[in-house]
Amino acid sequence: MKTSARLSCKFGVKPNFKPHAPAQAHHGATKWLYRSCLRVWLRYRLDACTRCLHTIAAQRANDFQAERLLHRDISAMRSRLQSL
Repeated sequence: MKTSARLSCKFGVKPNFKPHAPAQAHHGATKWLYRSCLRVWLRYRLDACTRCLHTIAAQRANDFQAERLLHRDISAMRSRLQSL
């Protein structure tokens, strides 16, 4: 089912109903509202992506530290093994 059909069923509007073209005064307000909502949504997405990037960077830092510790332990085991 198309989105317009779902919306029309939900709000009780006939599927083939075509509203009048909005007056110019309302068009500016609609455009402003759309742009405001878009800005809010884009800010939210930007914040969410930034948090994800910070999480990934922290995991990489943790992985780097873990790799360093593992490499140090392996080197120590190899040196002990060779000393036997």
